[in-house]
Amino acid sequence: MSALRHLLRLPICVDAPTMKFIPKIDEIIEAHDDSTETLTCGVELEFLLPSIDHVAQDPDPDIANKLLYRSTSRTPEIAHEEIRKQLITTLGQLEGVSFRAMDDDDFHPPHDNVAVYDSWRLGSDRTVNKDCEGNGCSKTSYNWTGCELTSPVMNTHDYATNVDNICRVLKTVRIHLNKSTSVHVHVGRGDEPFSLLTVHKFVTLYWLTENAIFGLHHPSRETNRYCLPLTKYSVLAKQSQSALDSEDGCPNDQGHRFEDYVSEAGLSRLRRTQLRRIWTCGSIEEVAKLMWIRIDMDWKLPGPDERGAVGFCRFLPAGKSGGNISTFEWRQMSGSVDSNHINQWIKACIAFTDFCRLSDKVAFKEFVGKVIEKGDSYTGIELLKALDVDSYIFQVMRGVWARNRHFCNSDQGRELFLSIDEL
Repeated sequence: MSALRHLLRLPICVDAPTMKFIPKIDEIIEAHDDSTETLTCGVELEFLLPSIDHVAQDPDPDIANKLLYRSTSRTPEIAHEEIRKQLITTLGQLEGVSFRAMDDDDFHPPHDNVAVYDSWRLGSDRTVNKDCEGNGCSKTSYNWTGCELTSPVMNTHDYATNVDNICRVLKTVRIHLNKSTSVHVHVGRGDEPFSLLTVHKFVTLYWLTENAIFGLHHPSRETNRYCLPLTKYSVLAKQSQSALDSEDGCPNDQGHRFEDYVSEAGLSRLRRTQLRRIWTCGSIEEVAKLMWIRIDMDWKLPGPDERGAVGFCRFLPAGKSGGNISTFEWRQMSGSVDSNHINQWIKACIAFTDFCRLSDKVAFKEFVGKVIEKGDSYTGIELLKALDVDSYIFQVMRGVWARNRHFCNSDQGRELFLSIDEL
C-alpha cells in the first residue's frame, strides 16, 4: 500500500456517475465539500502526420506496416484538412467510439469557444510543427500536418482502455514526434467544481514538487514556452519578497490556516511567504490568477504564446480561457503514443489531485513535511511511489533521453518515425 493511500486509508475507487452538462461556465463555482464521487479526466495528444501528393511515390516504401496519407490539394490548409479527415476514417475502425473534427464541434450556448467534450475530437494546433527541430529534420520528402486529438471526459475506470485503443490505431500510422508535441492531462470532477481548500492544497504541493515532476519528463519540457515552470514564471514567482510581505495577511474567509496544513520547518523565507500568499487567497479565481504566467516585466493573461506547466485557465469564467470547466491541466509530458506511459502519467495526475482533495490536515501536513525535509533532493520517482504509480516506464524513458534527447533521429527513412519498439 502506498504511503499516501496509507495516510488516507482510501477505498478502491468506484465508477463516477454518467456525465451531464450543467451551466457552470460563466461563473466561478466553488464546492463546499468536494470529497464525494471519483475524479474524471481528459487527455490531449499532439503529433505530426506525414503525407505526400496523391500521385507521388512513397519515399519510404519499406515501411509497409505504417499508413501514409495522400492529399489531392496543393493548398496547405485544404491538404491538412484532407489528411486529418483520413485519420478520422482510420480511427473510426474502433467500434463504439465516436470521433469528429473540431470544426464540427458543438458548444455550450451562447458561447462559440466552450466545446462539449462528448467525443474524441481531431483538429489542428499551431504550436505543433516540424520547423521547431533545428537539426535538419524539417527538409524531407513529406508534407507535415500538425494534429491535436482530444478525448471525451473519461472516468477513472475507463480511461486506460480508451487510451490503449486509440494508441493501438495510431501505431498503424506513420507518426512523428518532436519537442513541439506534448500530452496534456485534464483532471476534474465531471460536472462538479473543486473546493477552494483543494485548490490551496494542490498549488501548495505542486509548488513544492514541480522540479521533481519535471524530472520525470523530457528535458525539453522545462524550457518549452507552452510549459513554463510556475515556480519561475508565474505571477506569484515574480513577486518580490517585499511585495509578498505586504500581502501576507489573515487566513481566507473560509478559515483555512496555512499553519494547519504546512509545516514551516525547513522552508526558506521566500518559499514560506509564497506558500502563505497562496493560502490567503479567498477564491479559486484569485489563486488561478497567481498562477498566470508573467513574462519580462509585463502582466498578462496566459495566451497562445506562454503557458504554465499546470494550466489554471479552466478555473476562470467563459471568455478567452474557454470556459470554467474546473480542471487542472497538466502540460509537462512530451509527445507520446505509448499507451502505458500515457496511462501511468494520467494515473499520477489523478492520484496527486485525489490526495489534495481527500487528505485531512494531519495527512497532508505529514506528507508535505517529508517533501520539505528532503528539499531539492526529492525526486519524481519518490513522488510516483508515494502515489502508488508504477515508475518503471518513467525510469526507462529517463534513460532513453539521457542517451539521446531527440524524438525521431533522422531526416529520412525509418528513423524519421517512431519504431514499433518505441511505440
